[in-house]
Amino acid sequence: MKPRLLILLALVVVLAVLFARRVSTPTLVEGDVSEVATDEDNDLERIRLMQTSLDKRPLPGEEPPEEPELDIQVEVNTATGKNRLDYYISEAHGYYVETFRIDFWYKEHPDMGPEESPLRFEHYLDDYVPANETKKDCLEVVPAELERIGGEIGTTENWGARVIWHGRARMKNPDPLPPVARMRRCD
Repeated sequence: MKPRLLILLALVVVLAVLFARRVSTPTLVEGDVSEVATDEDNDLERIRLMQTSLDKRPLPGEEPPEEPELDIQVEVNTATGKNRLDYYISEAHGYYVETFRIDFWYKEHPDMGPEESPLRFEHYLDDYVPANETKKDCLEVVPAELERIGGEIGTTENWGARVIWHGRARMKNPDPLPPVARMRRCD
């Protein structure tokens, strides 16, 4: 046999042995009829839960007596060299609120509303504002979008935002807070 074929064959055998060791059947504890949960099982369950949108998960707690009053502030952030909008969502009564549709628009003058704007987009956020806290997040405005407004992102005064829809709300934070996949894009 040629040396390359022998090396390839040896590599296949080693990989087969390693794979066979990693794949194991669940073990039973003597006297117990349930499977032993591993850390890997718990991690997998947590990942599956994070991949489920918040509105599809159970949400314990008491619904508030009145509709949440959401406020959103937006700031232009070019410190990283990207055309980024940082935004902050808060709730006036201190409620927990989840899942948002946010309307962002570029303002050529301070009184310009979203209907007249040359650049307007909706953003869906599957996250929550904890009770008595402010949620910070961000998004990037790409060059193709900026072409519609002259190629520059402008200043904070050039941007408006409003929450046009939100999901469920609770008087207090659910315990524990729901796990969500958070990317560190805003740090």
